[in-house]
Amino acid sequence: MKIKLALEWFINPDHLPFIVGLDKELYKKNNIELEIIEPEGHYDGFKELANNNIQFATNEPLHLVEKYQENICSIGNFFETNGGIIFTTKGYENLINNKQVKITSPVSNPVTDKIANDIIQRHLKKIGKTNNSIKIVANDFYHIKHLKAGFDAAWLCFENFEGVESKLENLEVKKIYLEDVRIPNFCALDVFVSKTFASSNKNIINDFKSATQDSIRILNRDLDYSKSVYYSYTKQKPSNLMDNIIKDTIHRFKNPFDKSRNKWKNLHQYVFTQKISNISDSQYSDMFL
Repeated sequence: MKIKLALEWFINPDHLPFIVGLDKELYKKNNIELEIIEPEGHYDGFKELANNNIQFATNEPLHLVEKYQENICSIGNFFETNGGIIFTTKGYENLINNKQVKITSPVSNPVTDKIANDIIQRHLKKIGKTNNSIKIVANDFYHIKHLKAGFDAAWLCFENFEGVESKLENLEVKKIYLEDVRIPNFCALDVFVSKTFASSNKNIINDFKSATQDSIRILNRDLDYSKSVYYSYTKQKPSNLMDNIIKDTIHRFKNPFDKSRNKWKNLHQYVFTQKISNISDSQYSDMFL
């Protein structure tokens, strides 16, 4: 069966299980002809799922629980890292000294901006400081480049990417991650399907999960192969940075997949109390296979 999988962003080491599954023909052995699609926009996969144009998509669980999408559900969580805001040393000094703070982010919208501000205000409250001069600027994903160029901080950073890169660049930083301020972590990726597809293709879904989990087992035990298959598939030039990102990433995959209904309950409660979402408990339960 031909299967289309839409990613949430450009292909990167977070997607290694799918790359390995193709390289080792694990999907093919389960009669799945998998095509990986890189989207133009972050939410394209959800749109295509809702319209039954594709069969699978990856994205952060936040985007499932922030807005009820009747025909979309999660089949499980396959990847999780830590993440939040990374400040330069000077930027953090500006923050705690009540000076204007300029934050770079790949997106700036009411939901992501509200969460970023909540992270900052919770941290400031914890240390007895205040600052209401926070400006979030939409840029791209090259966070470390922007920090070096003068931004005080970067939002939507991930430990297996920017955490690794800041160390390699010997950049002195202050990390304020979601768990540091008791916000449920959502720096993770689930696999989503349409309920229409799921209703008549449970065997295909199980075979897809099985092949992906076999891929994760390979990744967990073979770093050299993980690097070589990534470079081979993406045609990227090998680098010390990407080697280290891959090394950090391959142990963050879930095998078996985490069951998302229980995993994201606290996230659901958080977005509800923050008035980011008005999804009911029954709607929440309906979002998972």
